[in-house]
Formats: sequence, C-alpha cells, structure tokens
Amino acid sequence: MIAVSAVEEGHQTYARLDTDELRERIARADEALAERFWSGADIESLVTERARFIDAFLAEIWQHWFIHNDNLALLAVGGYGRAELHPHSDIDLLILAKNPRAAQEEIAAFVRLLWDLKLDIGHSVRTLADCKRESARDVVVATTMMERRRLGGSSQLCAKLDRVLARKSFWPSRRFFRAKQDEQRERHSQYDHVDYDLEPNLKGAPGGMRDIQTILWITQRHTGSADLTELVDSGLLTPLESRWLADGRRFLWRVRFGLHLIAGRKEDRLLFDYQRELARRFGYEDTGAQLGVEQFMHDYYRHVLLLREVNDILLQHFDEAILRAGERPKIEHVNDRFRIHNHYIEATHDRVFEDRPAALMEMFVLMANRRDIAGVRASTIRLVRNHLHLIDDEFRNDPEVTGYFMDLLRAPYTLVSQLTRMRRYGVLGRYIPEYGSVVGQMQHDLFHIYTVDAHTMMVIRQMRRFHYRSAEEKFPLAARVVRKLPKIELLYIAGLFHDIGKGRGGDHSELGAGDVVRFCKRHGLDESDTELVEWLVRAHLAMSSTAQRQDIHDPVVVRDFARQVATETRLDYLYALTVADINATNPTLWNGWRATLLGQLYDHTRRALALGLDVPDERRELADSCRAAAIAELERDSIGEARVLELWDEPGDDFFLHHTPAQVAAITRAIQDHDVHAGPLVALFEVTGEADGAGATEVFLYARDRANLFADSVAAIDAVNLRIAAARVATSASGMCFNSYIVLDDEGNPVADAGRRDRLARAITGDPAETQPERRISRQLKQFVTPTEVTLTTKPGAPTSTLRVVASDRPGLLSTLGGLFVELGINVCSAGITTLGERIEDVFEITNQARHPITHSGQTQAVVEAIRTKLDAEVAQSADTAA
Repeated sequence: MIAVSAVEEGHQTYARLDTDELRERIARADEALAERFWSGADIESLVTERARFIDAFLAEIWQHWFIHNDNLALLAVGGYGRAELHPHSDIDLLILAKNPRAAQEEIAAFVRLLWDLKLDIGHSVRTLADCKRESARDVVVATTMMERRRLGGSSQLCAKLDRVLARKSFWPSRRFFRAKQDEQRERHSQYDHVDYDLEPNLKGAPGGMRDIQTILWITQRHTGSADLTELVDSGLLTPLESRWLADGRRFLWRVRFGLHLIAGRKEDRLLFDYQRELARRFGYEDTGAQLGVEQFMHDYYRHVLLLREVNDILLQHFDEAILRAGERPKIEHVNDRFRIHNHYIEATHDRVFEDRPAALMEMFVLMANRRDIAGVRASTIRLVRNHLHLIDDEFRNDPEVTGYFMDLLRAPYTLVSQLTRMRRYGVLGRYIPEYGSVVGQMQHDLFHIYTVDAHTMMVIRQMRRFHYRSAEEKFPLAARVVRKLPKIELLYIAGLFHDIGKGRGGDHSELGAGDVVRFCKRHGLDESDTELVEWLVRAHLAMSSTAQRQDIHDPVVVRDFARQVATETRLDYLYALTVADINATNPTLWNGWRATLLGQLYDHTRRALALGLDVPDERRELADSCRAAAIAELERDSIGEARVLELWDEPGDDFFLHHTPAQVAAITRAIQDHDVHAGPLVALFEVTGEADGAGATEVFLYARDRANLFADSVAAIDAVNLRIAAARVATSASGMCFNSYIVLDDEGNPVADAGRRDRLARAITGDPAETQPERRISRQLKQFVTPTEVTLTTKPGAPTSTLRVVASDRPGLLSTLGGLFVELGINVCSAGITTLGERIEDVFEITNQARHPITHSGQTQAVVEAIRTKLDAEVAQSADTAA
C-alpha cells in the first residue's frame, strides 16, 4: 500500500489518508456532475466546478504531504490552469522546486498517490531556471506556463516565476504569433486542412477547441486579456464574432463532456458510434428527411465553420497588426469601391456595400480575374458579414448581381477559392438559399466522406482540374471532353446544384432539377441551356449507375442509355460531371476499373449516337466482328482459322462482346499452349481501358465445367485478399468453361505483385496451401449495418434471371454468396460487384441447374429468403463479436 510506503519514508501525516475513501470522493463528485450534465445543467459551470473540485482535492493532499516545505509549489497549468476540466481531461500539474533532488522521494510518492487514485495527471518537476530555459525555447511549454494557477505550496516561489515570465523578452508578440501560426498550420495539415471530417477530432481538427484557444492565447499575449467582453470593447472582436466563439465553445464543450462520459476515458474523436449515442442523449430524433445523428452533426459542422471563420479573421488581423506593423503599405486602386492593400483586397470605405449592394458579388469577380490577390482584408470580411442582410430577393434578381455571378463562373482564375470564400463568409448560402440549407449537412455513411456543401466545392474543384496539364495523365478522357464543352459555366452550375436537394426528403435529383431551373431563369440562361442543366442535375447519377450495375457491352443497354442522353454534347457534359462527382465523393472510389467502365460506356454511347438509335440488335454483328479480327491476328501467328475455331468450340457471343480482339487472341494463345490434361488453365491479363490506362486484372479460368466451380473460384480469389469487381461465365459446346474474373487489390489497383499473382493462380487451381485468411471486419464497418435487400426478377423472354443483393460489406462476402449459390442450385452467368462505402450492391445474372431462368414463384421466394436470412445472420454475429 502507498500509505505504508509513505510512513516508511517518514511522512507520518500521510498515514491518515485513506486512498479508498479518496477514490470514493472522486467517484461521488464525478457521478454528481454526470447526472447534472445529462439533466441539462450549464456546461460552463460543470467544467469549472470539476476543476474547482480537483483544486480543493489536490490542495488538501498537498497540505497533508508538504505541510512544512516552503521550497515547493504546486501549480495547475494548461487547460487545467484555465480552470477547465472535462470528465477525463488531463490534469496538468507543474511542481516548482528550489531543489528537486532534495525532495525527490517525497515528490515521487505524491505523484504515485495521484496515479493510484486513477487521476488523469500529466506532470513536470522544474526549477525556476528550468521553467525559464524550457519555455524560452518551446512555445508549447511557454503557452502551458502562461496558463498557471497556484494550488498549494510556496507563494514566494510562484511570485518569482511570475516575474520571470513577465519579462518583455519572454516571447514578444511578433515571435509568439508567428510560432502559434506555424503550430496551427502544422496541426491543420494533419487533418488535411478540412473541418468536415466524418469522424472529427473535437480538439485538434480545424475549427475545433484548439483553434479557439489559439486565438485567445494570441490575444492574451498581445493585449494582456483573453476575456471576450474586453476583446469586443477593444474592437478586436465584433459582438457577432464574440457570440460565435462563446456559442461554439459551449457546443464543443457539451459534446466533449458527453463524449468523455460515454467513452469512459479521455476521447476527442467523435467516432460514429459515439455520434449516434450523443445524438440520442441530446434529444435529436429521426425525421423523414434526416436521421437524428445527421441533424446533430449538421449542428457540429455549422459551429465549426463559424469558429474557423473567426479564427481566420483574427489571425489575419494579427498578421496585419503584429507581423506587418510598421510596413509601408502598397496600395493599388481598382475602382471607386475596392483597392489592393499589400496583395489583399479591401473596400475603400465602410459604406461600399450599403451604397452599392452588388459590390458584395463584384468583389469576388475581381479576385477571380487576377492572380495577384492573396485574399480579403479582415476589416472587409467583417464588412461583408455585417451586410449579409442586403442579400435578399431584390438582390438575387438584380441583373447586375446575376451578371457578376455568371462572370464569376466564366472567370479564368481561382473560381473555387472565391466560391469557398463566399461559402465561408455566408454570401453563397444567402445568394442561393437552397445551398445555404446544405451547409454542414452530412450523410451518415462511409460512402460520402464530406458534408454536402464541401462535396459541392470539391466537385467544381475537380472540374477545374480537368483543365490542368496534369489531368491529361490521370483523366485523359475527361481532359479531352472538357475542352469540347461549348459553355463551361453550365457544367459548374450543374455541379453546384446536383446534390442541393439532399436533406429535404424525396428524390434529391428531382428537387435539385427544380431548383436549378429557377436559378437559370433568374440568371438569363436561354431555354436550351436551361434544359441541358436541368437534365444534368436530374440525370447526374445515370452514367455511373449504368456503368456499374448493367452490362455496358450489351448493345441493348447501350442503346437505352444513348436514348436517355440523346446528343453527344449532353454525353460530354454528363461524363465530366460524373467523373468529378465520383472523385469528390470519396477519393477511394476512383480507380482504373471505374475509369475503364465509364470510358467504355462513353465510347459505346458515342458510337450508338453516331449510328442512330433505330438500328436493329447488333449483338451478333459485334461478336462476329471481334471473332474475325481475333482470327486475323492469330493467323499472323501461324494459328490457322480451323485450329482457332476448334480451341474456341463456340463459347457464345458474350465472351466476344466482353473482350477486344487482342484480348481474345491472347486468351486463345494461352489455351493453345496449355495441356488440358494438366488441370485448369489460369491466366492473368491486364485490362487496359481505352480512355484511362490500366484498369484491372482479368483472371481467366479455362477448365472443365463442374458443380461449384464459380463458388470455389471466388473463394480462392478471396483467399489471396483480392476483390472481384465483375465476373463473366461462358461454357463451350463441349463443356469447357471460359470464365473471367475482373479483380483488384485492396487499393483498387490491378494485381502487380508477381508473387501474389502466382498465389492467385495456385489458389484457383486448388492448392491447399492457399487457405482462406482470417480477416477482421473494420471498426467503421461494424458501425453501419445495412439490412439485406434481395430481389430476383426475370424479364419476359430473357435467358437469365437478375438477382440483386444489397448488404453490409465485409470480408469474404462474395465467397459466402458463392457457397449459397451451390446450396440453392444456382448457376452464375455474370456478376457485377459494386462497393459503396459500407454496403455492396451486387447484380448477378443466374439460372437454375437446368440452365433456365428462375421463374417459379415458390423457388424465387426461397432463393430470396435464404440469401437474406444467411447474410443478416452473419451481420448479427459480427455485431455480437464486436460487442
């Protein structure tokens, strides 16, 4: 026991302290605070009261421990020094000592006691010289020292520390500001400078608690005060900014306090499961339009956006007032309303926007037409904020204003930077009220990793990138297509409105289409342009849906899509919008395979539009064309037509529709060189997209048809940790399978590693050494459970039935489905595999064992129920394991 140890060290007074009783006191105090918190008590009072309780608690122990020692002092520093303590915040302590060695054993025993009491302490033991030296060279230590309070011990020692840290040479304003500015930039870079992360860090992320404290530290150092009322009185903060800071801090404190209670430990990451629990505890309820957790996070992002805005304004103000103080300003007059002040635009006088409201839009147009303007002066940002009320219906319908906005969309430079500024200053949300309603709106899934407003900005940013030379390598087709667009501003308008209908309930594409028509009419677009933009918003998901969920090599599918598109111009716009949308939704979505699918659909659709939409079914014609070209290539390799036809043994048109002549020739050569008596042939080929380079790896399996071949093959592919993106099954007249599996590695890339390719080939041929790996379901996937949806339909006269499965994604899912197909007597003819964040949407073309579609209602229902029951049971089991 610590108490016994302390007595042996000569501290008789400590023997009277009962650690069990001390722990009980802490527990009772924490329980009382928790109860008051969940009952809605004022968060500022709770945070302060916990700090005061710990103050008294530590002072009491210190008094017992060091009652006669005037050579030591105990100080609260950091957040605790500000008298701010959440349930599991670090209790940062500084033990100030004249001679630490003389009290080494006593100090060590004191710290052990605090650890034994399970207090979350962080401590340092320093002399005055240590404090002076460490704080002088490290701004973090200096900042911690700035926030200090004496809890016990020598007041004289603390007074000496006050004098040391009060010297003018101790971190003067200029040096302190620059250090804190660099520190914030470095911290923001760890979060990619985004304030809309799906699982944000309350403390460190942009717009978080650390940003609030950074500006208060700087004001404290520069002005001697961090009191919000005093900062307003001095003119450093406006009353509105002060309210944003106070409201934002209260909101973040409330979330953090609840987060600590739910997690039972120090936790600053607002993880998905905590988001849902906090939303429920705070009284957010699901509606037809939004989940309660989405409403909660919407409030979070709105506060963070405003906090970051205040942070930016104040840092820029201090940059001007501290770093640039005394500099001779370089002024360039632009017009009667604006001038450039040291590369920052500013209003020429305080009545600019009041005298001419259209200047609120003009300012951004001026910046977008020049490369030498770094930003907006802090005073002018505030002026914009103070005049947002001018953006009303009269403003929105003013031809001068709408003309400026169209000029902005056509501007050569920094369009996205200006739209982002407009978003952050509140201008864009006022000018386009529908956009204002989605600012900070999240979607609670793993597919959409940005808020709707941030995603919209990223879509337009991606569209702009298609013009860059670097895009010619990563997005060659998009780069070519964008250059053909007759009016690039129409693409940007479609990007602005494509998701603007989210969060209102109903089909967001239809809602957005209605919104954009009103926008186009207000901005003077003619009927043709308005119709194009309306169609783009309404159909913005059509191309990705067709490419990923339908057979784009089927001429009927292509012709149906071409009829929807109608013109090559609309196809160009839709392709550019689709690629930008995918890349701005989630960076992991875009890979070579998706690029290949979209590029092939684009090419097939252009061909269909050029030939006309009334041509008869050309499946046979296209397949025969591929056959003829492949035979011609093989004959050049001295493989005669008769031998080629013998090797093929007519696997069906689908095989030729889904391969180029070069691919067919390569597969044929592999079959020619293979000894069929040696077992199955497994050959790997690169699938090269015509538009965007290498897309995926094709695993070609040539083997005698047998039961369970598909199930065994997908299990083998899964065993080497590869993901199947698509599959095609074809069987020749003599019963040889021509099966193709399009596979990607876990990064969404083709299989490049030679060793892995060898393992894959061995696994498919049945090597027992290649066994199914034990793979864990990620923490995030466990938080999102999608009830399994299964549909089985058959079109009249179709040779196959279509099975669609929507389910929670997890390792080995396709292998599980393959095993189910064996049990249910299902043959797979083709498969399209789509992963959308936490869920999969797989489409299979299937038949029964007799190679007929499944049309009997009883058998259809049995298949649907068996798949749904099996997959839901697996999800429930994984959830139980997680719990």
